[in-house]
Amino acid sequence: MIKTLLLCVCLCLTYMSQAQLSQNLSKRFPAHIVYEVENVVSKINLTEAKQIQIAEKLLEKDRLANTSLINGEAVSKLKSYYTIDANFLKPILSAEEIDDYKYLIDKDNRFLVALKFATQLKLSKTQISEIRNQNDSLGNVAPMTAKKTFGFYNTKLSKILSKEQYVFLLQTIYKKQSIEDAQKDWIKIKQLKLLDEKNEKTEFTKIFNYHVIKNSILDEKAEKYDNNKIEEITKNLVLKEPPVLIRANIFTNGIYKNNRYTTVLKFEKELGLTKIQIDSLLSKYIQIERARFENKVRKSTATSPTEYENIVHILTKEQVEKWLAFKNREFSNNDAKALWEKLKKEGLANNLEMNATVKVLAAYQLEYLIAREREIIYNTHEAALMKWNVEKKRPELLKQLDFINQTKSKNTAVKNALTW
Repeated sequence: MIKTLLLCVCLCLTYMSQAQLSQNLSKRFPAHIVYEVENVVSKINLTEAKQIQIAEKLLEKDRLANTSLINGEAVSKLKSYYTIDANFLKPILSAEEIDDYKYLIDKDNRFLVALKFATQLKLSKTQISEIRNQNDSLGNVAPMTAKKTFGFYNTKLSKILSKEQYVFLLQTIYKKQSIEDAQKDWIKIKQLKLLDEKNEKTEFTKIFNYHVIKNSILDEKAEKYDNNKIEEITKNLVLKEPPVLIRANIFTNGIYKNNRYTTVLKFEKELGLTKIQIDSLLSKYIQIERARFENKVRKSTATSPTEYENIVHILTKEQVEKWLAFKNREFSNNDAKALWEKLKKEGLANNLEMNATVKVLAAYQLEYLIAREREIIYNTHEAALMKWNVEKKRPELLKQLDFINQTKSKNTAVKNALTW
């Protein structure tokens, strides 16, 4: 729906900006002249009178070219007669039309971008004049790298424009890229079915606005920052993502901060989280990561909000238990595989079937990890007792492994003492 809407808008804008070629031209001028006029008209909207003026000027140039050819001038020099540029058009077009034409030839020129969007930027006559002068002066500037060129644009424009105008200009420059970025995110969000259709337009706008802000601040074309600074800015900007984009990134392992809130959100469907719960978790996620980011920037040791306490208040007790099971399952499986390797190394896995043994170890590890984390969360005698009961059921193989490890530690300690 949103993609269709954007496509319609783009098509409408293209149609509105594309002028009609005057039908009278084909009646009065040769085909190659009409063709050249059409090249200009395809870029800017011109009246029939101005189209005819261009055609007449081209016809005169054509006559001069033919005369030169008859007089023996080299064919390689004929191109100058048929070159249509700003200087060729200047006597015919208005200053604004010349600005538009130049912009369509060189869209990376930020002076021309500012002039193209002069109305939206609310430029004064003085500002327009200053920007035109700066653009005209480019011919006198030695060739620069792309980085230096964009830096030159930015330096000059930041002095001519107000802060608000300059920010708006950068956002305008990155509008197309931001639409593309938002559309990529939108595909991901739609596939995950994270939204109701009635909220699509609003949410897409939020995502688009986020990318506009992000892209205009980073201004990657200008290469304003080194990698460390880009990383710092990006980490801060990620915290300003719309909630639905944060959720999408969590589900697809995109860019997000991994904390306990995200481990809950990963299983929002399995836990049956309500919208209120999801919104609360996202709010806490942003809160804690912003606090951590600000503490790091300020080199502060201020305490971040507690995660467990907030999660317990947001989830039901049943949801907490399910969450602990879901989040610790992968850890328990990995622990079990690692323990199996240790058992093999110590000769304790002889005559044992690997899959069956790993399954038993994983089940115990999961129960233990849940009990351990439950004790941390609730910090009650009951939770401690539950953990103790789990520890009592520790598999015999692990007890043997514990004994071997303890013996090794004691022997190492004795050797160190003797060496000392």
